[in-house]
Amino acid sequence: MLYVLRQPSCITHSNFPANWSTWTSPRKPLYIARVSGAHFFSRFSALKSDENKLSQVSNTNLIQRVRTTIRRLLVGCNVQYKVVPFDHALYHECFDVAVKRGYPMSSSEPCSVLPFLPIGVTYGANPGGHITPLPNQIWIALCTACLFFVEDIPRHLPTELPSIRTFNDRLVRGEKQGNAVLDAVAGLLKETPRIFGGHMPANLLTTSILDFVTTTVMEYETTNMQISASAKGYPSYQRVMSGIGEAYAIMAFPPDIPYEEYIQAMPELALFICTVNDVLSFYKEELDGESNTHVATMAARKGISKVEAFEELTDTSVELYQGILSILEGSPRSASGLTKGMDNREREGGTQATPSFSRASKAFKQFAAGYFAFHFSSERYRLMEVGL
Repeated sequence: MLYVLRQPSCITHSNFPANWSTWTSPRKPLYIARVSGAHFFSRFSALKSDENKLSQVSNTNLIQRVRTTIRRLLVGCNVQYKVVPFDHALYHECFDVAVKRGYPMSSSEPCSVLPFLPIGVTYGANPGGHITPLPNQIWIALCTACLFFVEDIPRHLPTELPSIRTFNDRLVRGEKQGNAVLDAVAGLLKETPRIFGGHMPANLLTTSILDFVTTTVMEYETTNMQISASAKGYPSYQRVMSGIGEAYAIMAFPPDIPYEEYIQAMPELALFICTVNDVLSFYKEELDGESNTHVATMAARKGISKVEAFEELTDTSVELYQGILSILEGSPRSASGLTKGMDNREREGGTQATPSFSRASKAFKQFAAGYFAFHFSSERYRLMEVGL
């Protein structure tokens, strides 16, 4: 009966006859036979009290586990908890650019960039805060806003699923997309060689976004698919595609840093972006009752609880962070890149020069700090409730 009593209701004490009570809703009355008014309220209060106690205990345990685990993640990644004020100046810059480009910016339109612009700006101001010049930062913010729109389609705008199913095909054919936000994504992708310093990083970024669009539909269509315990690589495969990890790894580096200085870390970078997001999204997803998540998929395949999978992903994230720094600070470029900096003595067998990767390492550390701040500062993830 509790599921009924959670609906908006009006219960009138003075009109209760001796042997029955009425419950009225906006739709129609519901009659509960042979229960006195006093007894009904006594049982209702007891049930609600028990339910609230269970909910409080469950939420308290969840918050404690999440708080402890995220603090461990912060220590392992040498990042401090930080909530950053919203960047209103960047928001206005992005809004003006979006309007000039003709993006749908009305709050009354179902397909609009406007509801997602704040989270796009929060990303552009934090993980993208070290990226220059300003138009690049604006591009990151606008692209992120549009991609959050795409991500929300299956749950909140399923009528647009056919549009994202055909996005890649229409892009290849040069055709107009199914809605104006997808047209904005297509237009942004055309700018990537100019924004990100050449065709190679632009190609990696573009294919990553196309994979994301594909996986958004795939996850929706496989929601009820049973995960095989033998499919060991499937959760990571699905997550890297859906997490846009390679695209956001490219966005982590200013365009004047050649991709040769970070490309060897790309597998770890892409996965780090996904696993950290999984860890920092876990609290919100649990409160929302989401079941089609990477944590849930991983837990189902391994036969463990979601909390255990969440904690395992935290350890993975720390290992990835340390591995990325090791690559960026110690690994040489390709052979062709090395020979450009060698003098004759080195070519003839002298001491081999190892190029400095300090720029890429510094950019990654700035990105990582901003990536955490993005999650802590966004209401979407509700981490301010955890008490970090």
